[in-house]
Amino acid sequence: MSEANPHQSDDTCDRSEREREWKVFRDQADRDWAPELAEEERICREVLPTKAIPFPSCIQYPEIIIERDVPVPMRDGVVLKADVYRPKAEGKFPITINRGPYDKTSSLDNTPAVARNLAQRGYVCIAQDTRGRYASEGDYEPLSTEIEDGVDTVEWAAAQPWSTGKVGMFGVSYNGFVQLSAAIGQAPNLSCIYPGMIGYSVQPRKNGIPWLATFVAWYIWAGQGRECLNPMRIDAWHLPLNEIDDKSGHPNPVVDALVTMDLDNPLPGEIAEDLVADHLASIRTPTYCVAGWYDELVNSTLETWQQIRETQPDAKLIIGPWHHNLCDLDEPRIGKVETDDIELKRYFEQMELFFAYHLKGEENELSRTDAPIKIYVMGKRTWRDEYEWPLARTVYKSLYLHSSGAAATNLENGVLDWQQPEGEQPADEYDYDPLDPVKWSKDVEIWSYLLEMGDRRDIEDRRDVLVYTTPVLKEDIEVTGYAKAVLFAASNCEDTDFVVNLVDVHADEHTQYLTHGIVRARYRDGVKNPQLIEPGKVYEYEIELWPTSNVFLAGHRIRVEITSSDFDRYARNQNIAAPPGQTSKTRIAHQSVFHDEFHLSRLVIPVIPRGVAS
Repeated sequence: MSEANPHQSDDTCDRSEREREWKVFRDQADRDWAPELAEEERICREVLPTKAIPFPSCIQYPEIIIERDVPVPMRDGVVLKADVYRPKAEGKFPITINRGPYDKTSSLDNTPAVARNLAQRGYVCIAQDTRGRYASEGDYEPLSTEIEDGVDTVEWAAAQPWSTGKVGMFGVSYNGFVQLSAAIGQAPNLSCIYPGMIGYSVQPRKNGIPWLATFVAWYIWAGQGRECLNPMRIDAWHLPLNEIDDKSGHPNPVVDALVTMDLDNPLPGEIAEDLVADHLASIRTPTYCVAGWYDELVNSTLETWQQIRETQPDAKLIIGPWHHNLCDLDEPRIGKVETDDIELKRYFEQMELFFAYHLKGEENELSRTDAPIKIYVMGKRTWRDEYEWPLARTVYKSLYLHSSGAAATNLENGVLDWQQPEGEQPADEYDYDPLDPVKWSKDVEIWSYLLEMGDRRDIEDRRDVLVYTTPVLKEDIEVTGYAKAVLFAASNCEDTDFVVNLVDVHADEHTQYLTHGIVRARYRDGVKNPQLIEPGKVYEYEIELWPTSNVFLAGHRIRVEITSSDFDRYARNQNIAAPPGQTSKTRIAHQSVFHDEFHLSRLVIPVIPRGVAS
C-alpha cells in the first residue's frame, strides 16, 4: 500500500476514507439486489402472463392482441411509449389507461396481468411509461408534466380506430396522481378515474419530520433518472441525513431540501396549499378514490376525496384493510389476523363496476347505491356503506393515562381509564437514544407492511416504550375516524419527538397495530414556526393519529404505546438544537410523561355508537 500524500489534509484523508467505505457499502448493496432483480424477471416471465385478476365478470375475449412500445406523441413533440392490450375481435371498445414511472412491464401492481384481464373483459387497456422513464422519451421531472401528458394520452387513445371514445384511468400511488392531473386538465374524453393510495397534495415536509422510508427513499430510487435505482443502496442509519443520497451513489438536491426542512427550496411538483383546492375544484370527471388503513398516504388520499366532493357530490371513496402495494395482498389476513376472504377482491370488484357503468353504460349495484363511501371495519371484519367522512354520528371519548410510574418497565402498570386521575401520580420516564431507536415494526418493509406485521411484544418490552392498556372490555367498542393523543411531557433536550401508537390487544394477547401519530417538538406550532423547547419544562402536545376503523371486541383491550422514535418510517430526532439534517451529533433524551389531575394526558377516540344508523 502506498503511503498517504504528505501534502494531503486530514479532511481530505477523512473524505477519501469515507468514499472508500461508501463504495464498499454500495458494492454489497448491488450484490444483495441481484437476486431481487432475478426474481422480478422470473415473475414477469412466468407469473404475469397467466395470472388471473379477481374481476367479478366472466372472460368474454380469451384471445387478445398485445402491441408493444406504441408511440404516443405529446403536444411538444416528445413521444411516450405504451403497451396496448385489446381484444382479438372486430369493433370498438372502451379504453382504460394506467400511466406510471415504474416500468409498464414490471410486476408492480401486476400491471401486465391487470391489463390482460381487462382486455379479456372487453376493454382496451393501455400501459404507458411516463415522460423520461423507461421506454418513453423526454426528461423526467417528477409530478411536473402530468397534466399536459395525461390529457394528450387520453385524447390520443380516444381517437384510435378501436376506441369508443370513452376513457377511464386506474392505478395506485404515482399512477393515481397522473389520473388526478389528467382530470384537472379536463381531458374531453376522460370519462372516469379510479386513483388509489394517493392525494393530489402530498406534503412531505408538513410536520417537519422527514419521512425516511417513503419520500426520502423515493426521491433517491424512483424520483430521478430513467429507471428505478437500487433501493438497497439507501442506508437509513447514516448520519448526517443530507449525505444519505450521496452515500447511495445517486445524489439528489431534493433530498437535501427535504431532510433539512429548507422551505425556500420547493420540491418537484410541490403545490402551494392555497392552490390545491382550486385545482381539485376543476375536476368534473367522475372519481372513485381508493385508500387503505395501513397506507402511508391515507391522510392525503382522504383529504383529496373530501375536496373533490365539495364540487362533485357523487365522488366515491373506498377504504380497505390495505397497505400501499396492493398487488401483494393475496392472502386472507391483516398481518397475522385472519379475514373471511382476500379483501383485495373488493378493490377489483369496485374498479370493474365503476368502469362498466361509466365506460360501457351498464347499470349495476355501484351505480344504483347512493352511499358514496365504502369502508372496511376491522375487528368485525365487515364492509359497510357510509355517507360522509368523518362519520357524523361520532362521539369523542377520552381514555386517561394512569400509572404508578412504571409504565416503561411493567406491562400492566400503565392503565387507560375513562376516569380522570385525581391528585398526584408519578410521571413515567424513559431514555431515548437516537442510536438505538424503536423500529416501527421489526424487519418489515413499509410499503408492504401487512405481509409481515406481527405481534408487538418485542417493542413493548423495551425500556423506552411506555404502555397503557384498558381493562378487558365487557362490550364491543367501535373506533372509526381520527383519534388524538394529548400528552403533557418534558424532555431534558431542546428538541425531541413523541410517538403514539394505537394497538388492539386480542383475547389471546396478540397485539395488532392499528395506527399512529407523531410530533416533533420544535415544530409543535407548525413547520413554518419552529421553536425549540426549554429543557425540563412541561409542554402540552396534541398528536392527531392517522385514521382507522376497528371494533375492539369484548374480551379485547385498547392499548397505546408512547415512545420517541418510529424508525425508519421517520428520520430519528437527534435531540439537539442544531438545524436538522446537517450533523451526525446525537444526544440521549430523558423524557417524562405526566398524568395527574393537573396534567390530563389522554387518548381521545372517535367512538361510533352501537345501533345508530349511518
